[in-house]
Amino acid sequence: MKHFAESLARAYYPVMGRTLCSCLLPVVLLLSGCIETDIPPAGSYSEVLIVTEDGVRDPFAKALTPYLAQTLDYFVSSDIQFRPQYARAVDVEEVPYVKNILFCGVANSVSDVGRKISSLLGAPGLERVRSGQANVFRKDNLPGPGQVTMIVTAATDEQLHEAIAERGQNIADALEESCRERLRKYLLKDRKKKLSQSLQQKYGFRIEVPSFYRLLSEEESPPGIELLRDGPPRSLGIFWVEWQRPPTLDDRDALFSIRSEYVYERYDGDEMDRSRTRYSIDRLGENYSVRMEGYWSNSKSLAGGYFKTYFLFDETERLMWVVDLLVYAPGLEKHPHFRELHAIAETFSY
Repeated sequence: MKHFAESLARAYYPVMGRTLCSCLLPVVLLLSGCIETDIPPAGSYSEVLIVTEDGVRDPFAKALTPYLAQTLDYFVSSDIQFRPQYARAVDVEEVPYVKNILFCGVANSVSDVGRKISSLLGAPGLERVRSGQANVFRKDNLPGPGQVTMIVTAATDEQLHEAIAERGQNIADALEESCRERLRKYLLKDRKKKLSQSLQQKYGFRIEVPSFYRLLSEEESPPGIELLRDGPPRSLGIFWVEWQRPPTLDDRDALFSIRSEYVYERYDGDEMDRSRTRYSIDRLGENYSVRMEGYWSNSKSLAGGYFKTYFLFDETERLMWVVDLLVYAPGLEKHPHFRELHAIAETFSY
């Protein structure tokens, strides 16, 4: 089977009461702002407009930015998760049309940002802030379809600094999750339902397939399938092996061998570098998984790059499902393409 990179030659919320972390307050999902449309707003999901009292000079903006603009290591290159832009609350009506907007400031009636936050939250939201029940809120489709407005606030300056310090990473994670939700909704407006049904009938798993993707390969030995989107090539592979228990981080060597043997045979000689591999506990959709990230290379196609793989245990069938994500995009940002693959991979079920 030809490796997916060879196609380069052809195209070169959490809701109220649910917490992101059990020890932290929830991100509160407020009512949507307007009616949705099929057309996403302009701009990149990697852009976020931070609205504060003093714009880029605001101390709350400075405290929040490192969590949003953190560096993501893709082994061959590094990406910035979100590229912040800044605006003063008094100028917010004149801001560009971006997908992600984040208001950050103390909820009061004195400052421009405080008055805007108070207006967005309304009396019930303000009461939650003053009582210490919530610091982070999310409004979908506000100010327009496909946009998300997040609000990070508190009753005092000191409490807001504490909230950012305690919840900064969770805020970034919630915004990333929202980006995947909106991207997935857009991608699946037009999907290949018959292909999804066929794969479920044959193999017992389900994955939603956007119309932009095609079935590149389907093999019985070793068993697995590969979905591909061109320009740049991005691949979502699914394969499976017999396994007897949920995987843990102690299974690093076994998991490395499972993927290494599979990709060498199926991807026409792909190889992995054990020294450039890392593991973590994660979830894919609603399923517990071990996540592997690493570097692949292929001496035949003279290509290489970053991969991300999820290992999930099927207790009923005693199988290990493996969901494999790859992008070949030399010189381009990797994160937007892996965000797309992750959004699709989260539809995987068995």
